[in-house]
Amino acid sequence: MKTKTEGTLTVAASLPYPAGYRGNTLESVDGGYMYCLDAEIANRAGLRKIKLVNASFEALVTAKTSNFDFAVWDIYDTPERRKAVDFSTPYNTYRTGVLVKTGSNLTKESIKTATVGVLAGSVQLKYVNETLKPKEVRVFSSNDDLFNAVLAGQIDAALNDTATVMPRAASSGGKLEVIGQYPAGGDVAALFPKGSQNVTVVNEILADMEKDGTLAAIMNKWLNPILGGDPNKLADWSA
Repeated sequence: MKTKTEGTLTVAASLPYPAGYRGNTLESVDGGYMYCLDAEIANRAGLRKIKLVNASFEALVTAKTSNFDFAVWDIYDTPERRKAVDFSTPYNTYRTGVLVKTGSNLTKESIKTATVGVLAGSVQLKYVNETLKPKEVRVFSSNDDLFNAVLAGQIDAALNDTATVMPRAASSGGKLEVIGQYPAGGDVAALFPKGSQNVTVVNEILADMEKDGTLAAIMNKWLNPILGGDPNKLADWSA
């Protein structure tokens, strides 16, 4: 791989995100399914070190930053985003979960008259604006701000990837729950600065990881245990 720093894989992510990058600071991250995916790619590419850099989700998908080799943060590969950045082949597929305060009376019918929060630049932002069309949409710059708004009662629900909202609910001490999921979502992949020469190499590594079972092993060890349940058993909601 042709990296920003010789011998080092520089990975961008929007942190903190304990489910994917276990640790409270960039320097303390030592696990998580995204970090282990990064580490395996680095190892197979012959790179000795990983350097994490923080970037907002919106900055990543709109190419406002490019000081990294690739970004792994469960980013959906969409035609619109491909105008600004490049993507690897997918490493997983997700849908959109509905996160609420435990005991909420929100339903797939009443959400139309509710205040819904989403992340800036997300697939969910497009979905709520163009398809769901609730009474009010509030946009947040980070997952922490988004989920804290649910806890504070500032919004009725947060829409985000199932792999993001389910761990948050599971670790909330019973304060949050995921009550349904929308079909909005799709394939998630590593994101690269436009024109990166590393896409082909990473695609080959991901193909090998899928073939030899390493990719599934990472998800089984690091992601599935923190979901708190089977996403396929969530109630299906539609607009």
